[in-house]
Amino acid sequence: MLSEELLKQAAEELALAILDSLPKPEQCQHQFSEKFERKMQMLLSNILNDIQKDDIAKKS
Repeated sequence: MLSEELLKQAAEELALAILDSLPKPEQCQHQFSEKFERKMQMLLSNILNDIQKDDIAKKS
């Protein structure tokens, strides 16, 4: 049976290996479509509105 410490070490090593296999951020150039950008803006504004509503409700 594997100890918790050994599992933790293996998980950390795996996470580092995965991160090392990813390209550098400057190598990741992607242009999202305008439609996608609009959808994301709408989604984010809805989330922010919900957070603001929750804050107001908590203060009441």
